[in-house]
Amino acid sequence: MQALLISRELRKRGHDVSLLCAPRSAILKEANSVGVPAFGLLGDNRQAFGTIKDLSRFLRNYNFDVVHTHLSHDLWWLVPALKLSSSNAKLFLTKHMASGVKKTDPLHRFLYGRLRGTFAISNYIKGSVLNTCPVPEKDVHVLPPGISLETFNPALYNKAEVRNELGIHRDAILIGMTGRITPGKGHEEFLRAAKRITESSDLSLFFVVIGGASYGEESFQMQMEKLVDELGLTNVVQFTGFRKDVPRLLSALDILAFPSHEESFGLALTEAMAMRVPVVASASAGVLDIVVDRETGILFPPKDYNALADGIMSLVTDPDLRERYAVAGRERVERYFSIQSLMQSLEKYYTQ
Repeated sequence: MQALLISRELRKRGHDVSLLCAPRSAILKEANSVGVPAFGLLGDNRQAFGTIKDLSRFLRNYNFDVVHTHLSHDLWWLVPALKLSSSNAKLFLTKHMASGVKKTDPLHRFLYGRLRGTFAISNYIKGSVLNTCPVPEKDVHVLPPGISLETFNPALYNKAEVRNELGIHRDAILIGMTGRITPGKGHEEFLRAAKRITESSDLSLFFVVIGGASYGEESFQMQMEKLVDELGLTNVVQFTGFRKDVPRLLSALDILAFPSHEESFGLALTEAMAMRVPVVASASAGVLDIVVDRETGILFPPKDYNALADGIMSLVTDPDLRERYAVAGRERVERYFSIQSLMQSLEKYYTQ
């Protein structure tokens, strides 16, 4: 989705952009629906030669100045296709995920040698790139994902209206987490922290889980729903399921918990901070680029639900602290994580 967001923003800035993706993919349908020209030319390993042939013909016809991929696997198609088409396009790669596989063999050196630059979405990912990929450090740049401050704008949404829709009292303190319901995101820690918090406080508290299970992981969501029953939290925890109106739901929160065990970046954090929601997040990996502990939010040791509960409680009991982190968080996103900031950086690298 970052690739689609970037494509839309580049087109707004006057650039001619086409999006390449897999046939019949969700992003192909989404791109076409929002007016971004999209082509389903990326095949799989069984169609390697056909994919390279189709790509080389496409690249020759369009004569691009820049090719930017968000998946390192696509280098297997793009680099040979660029060679066959005699294209001089600058090739860039954004790395979104860490890799534990060393890519120092001659074939990988050939593929990565075609890159003009590699963008890492966090310092954590930059470290992974330098440890595993055959690229010079001078060509690896930290370029975090950007979000639209126009969309993630608390002034656009009615907090009372959203709470009424969810059946949550307007005076309750609402603590939530967002994202896919999948192992490693910290849902169990969130629920166990909720149990401890409700046992130690007589305030009106409610907890909401925004998001749905990943395909094939529905059983994990069922486990979490069962855990709610086991912990006796049925009356204070709500699962919303998958929602497209995440900014609107964020506007109803008082606190966001981000207990992910290890995250390459943490887009949900920047979204919440942009919505002026104070955050309590696990101190690991890419999160350390986003949250400044005790300045824009609270960090806690990963997988420690007691520490998560303590962090949440410190905000529950201190409205002034919540407001201070809300203001500081929004300012940090405006400075470092807006889509406008990302566009300026991309244009600089594209034209160097």
